[in-house]
Amino acid sequence: MHGMKRAQLLKLFVASAGLGLIIGMTTDLFIRAIRFGSHVLLSNWTVGTAGRAWAVVGLSAAAGLAMGMCVKFFGTNDDGIGFDAVLAAVKQDGGLGLAQIKRIVLNTYPGLVTGASIGPESPLVTIAGYCGNLFAKLLKASRQQLMAFITIALGGGIGVLVDSPVAGPILFAEQPPTVDKSANLMLVFTSMIAASIGFAVYKFLGAPLLTGDKLVPAYGGLQAIHLLYGLAVGLLGTAFGLFFKFLILFVRRSLRRFAHHPISKGLGVGLVVGVCGAIAPLVMFDGSAQLASLVDNASKYSLLALLGLALLRLISTSTALGGGYQGGNIFPSIFMSGALGLAVHAMLPFIPAPVAMVSFMASVMYVFTPLPLFCIFLFTEISSFTLIPVMAMALVSGYLLNIILKTLRHQP
Repeated sequence: MHGMKRAQLLKLFVASAGLGLIIGMTTDLFIRAIRFGSHVLLSNWTVGTAGRAWAVVGLSAAAGLAMGMCVKFFGTNDDGIGFDAVLAAVKQDGGLGLAQIKRIVLNTYPGLVTGASIGPESPLVTIAGYCGNLFAKLLKASRQQLMAFITIALGGGIGVLVDSPVAGPILFAEQPPTVDKSANLMLVFTSMIAASIGFAVYKFLGAPLLTGDKLVPAYGGLQAIHLLYGLAVGLLGTAFGLFFKFLILFVRRSLRRFAHHPISKGLGVGLVVGVCGAIAPLVMFDGSAQLASLVDNASKYSLLALLGLALLRLISTSTALGGGYQGGNIFPSIFMSGALGLAVHAMLPFIPAPVAMVSFMASVMYVFTPLPLFCIFLFTEISSFTLIPVMAMALVSGYLLNIILKTLRHQP
C-alpha cells in the first residue's frame, strides 16, 4: 500500500465508511438477537416460576448441547483465548469466511442467550471481520487488500464493541498489523472511519451500549498514596489474571480426552455453568450490567460474598471458555476484577474502591492483552480520566511481575 495514490486512498476511505455502515447494522442485529433470545428464554420462562434455578440449569445444559454440536460439525478454535483466537484463525485461514461464522458465532449464541458467563466480543469482531472479508470479495480486491479490509473491519468492530472509534486504532498502534509504517497509519485512519460510522449507526438504531454507563464508583481525586495502592493491587490483579488464564487452559487441556465426544462434553460444560448461574444470578451473562448492579448495591455485600461471586464467575467462565465456547473473556474478567476490587476496599477501607477496582481490571486485562495503552484506554472509558496514573502504576507492577516470573521460568 506504500505510495497509494490520492484517488485510491479516497476510494478506500469511502469503502471504509460503507464498511462501517454494514458493521453498525450487523452489530445492532446481533445484539438485538441476543437480547430477544434471552427475553424469550429467561425472562418469559424462568421469572416467577417455582423451579427457576432448575430452569436456568436446564437451559444452560441445552445451550451446552448446542455448543457441543457446533464443535462436532464446525470445529473449534483452540489457539488463543477470546479475541486472540479470532486473530489466530484469520492468520491461519488467510481470511474470515463462513467457516469462522459457524465456528464462533453459532457456537457462542446459545450460551449468550441463556446467560453463560462469556463475553460477546469474539462473535462481534468475527461478524465485523466477515463483513470486511465479504466487502473485499465483492470489490474483487487483491489478497493484500482483502487482509486490509478484514483488519479495518476488525478495528471498526472493536470500536463499536467498547463504544469508542479510537479503540481499534489504539490497538493497531501498539500492535502494528504489518511491517509497513505507512500502511499501518492508513489502517489506523480507515479503521477509525469504520468504527465512527459503525458506532453512529449503532447508536442511531437505538441498540443498547455494551459497556453502558460508568462501571466504577465516582473518584474523589488523585492522591500520591493512591499510586502506591495501584502498584500493590496491580500485583494482586496480575497474579489473579495469570491464574485465570492458567485455569482456562487447564480446563481446555483436561477436557481434550473428551474431544471425540463433543456433545457430551458440551452438556457437562453447560451443567457446570448453569449451576453457577443458579447459585448466584450475578454470575450469569457477560458481567457488565451485573457489575453495575453490584456497584450500586456494594454496601449490601460482605467481603465473603464478594469473594464468592468472583470465585463462582471464575469457575463458570473458565469452564465455558475452556470447555468449548468461543466467547470472549474481557467482560467476565471486568466483573471478576470489579468484585475483587470491592473486596480489597471492604478489607482495607483506606484504599478507595475506584482505585482498587481499576487497578485490578487493568492488571488482569494486561495478562490477556499485553498492550498497556489499550488497557488504560479501555478502563478509562468505564471509570475516570483522573484514574489513569493509578492504572499506569498497576500495569507497571504487573509488567515487572511478568518479567520476574519469565526469568525464574528460564533459570536452569
